Amino acid sequence: MSKKTHLYNLIMVISFFALWVSIQIPESMEFILGYFLILTIGVGHGANDLKVYFNRKTFSIRKKITFLSIYSLTVLIGFGLFFIIPEFILTVFIIISGYHFGQEHFEKYEVKNTWYYKIFIGSYGIIIILTLLTIHLEESMLIINDLLNSELVGEVLLYPLIIVVATMLLSFLKFARLFSWKEILKECFYLLLIYTLFSASSLVWGFAIYFILWHSIPSIYSQISYLQGAVNKKSIKKYILDSLLYWIAALVFLAVLYYFLSDYTNLFLSTIIAFLGGITFPHVFVMNKLNNK
Repeated sequence: MSKKTHLYNLIMVISFFALWVSIQIPESMEFILGYFLILTIGVGHGANDLKVYFNRKTFSIRKKITFLSIYSLTVLIGFGLFFIIPEFILTVFIIISGYHFGQEHFEKYEVKNTWYYKIFIGSYGIIIILTLLTIHLEESMLIINDLLNSELVGEVLLYPLIIVVATMLLSFLKFARLFSWKEILKECFYLLLIYTLFSASSLVWGFAIYFILWHSIPSIYSQISYLQGAVNKKSIKKYILDSLLYWIAALVFLAVLYYFLSDYTNLFLSTIIAFLGGITFPHVFVMNKLNNK
């Protein structure tokens, strides 16, 4: 088991604090704080994708420019397709994001990357997403129907959730022997804690807490370790400095978007989803290279 396991103990403690915060502050404050975290730390955890991709490799300037161009174009195409073929892109976004979430979460166990393990981690991440949406079903369906220009009902989330839970459990049986009972119970406790957070929080705050604490911070830890060789004050400072312009751009984007769409909550949320989808597609490709290094 990697040293990263200890990070999750800290994340668990902070999650309890986030749970307390969700009880203390009004939903309007959760909305603002949640989006601030998503568009700074959350978006910022992909700020060093190019450094991760090019790390310890020698590429010509031409190849670097080509990759940067393809990366940027993928973001723009992904964003644009959310408004052209939203049903298909939203489904792909959930599947890819789910796989990415599961891959990052279970990376600490260093399990052999077999096909049934990939099904397991993908199912795990999709369960996280669908559980959050199902708990906040009414609000989720408003956003989904606004994004898709449809009139879907809650079963569109509930039935896939049941299927994915069954898929995760069946695929886990293939390598369950690799985990101790202590590890299995700890992961079950993590799921219970995440479920409690989702239930006690608003949709935005629940997603922000999971996205930041349970995904972005572990991902940043992995990136720093990969880029700098160790996680310490110096390497963390360098990572932050390298990401600073990206984070500032995210804050400007948030401010401008909120200024124009503050009176149109559903449109604001739909645009944020499309934006996250656009940057997720190339980011997952880069991080998959890191996790399979």
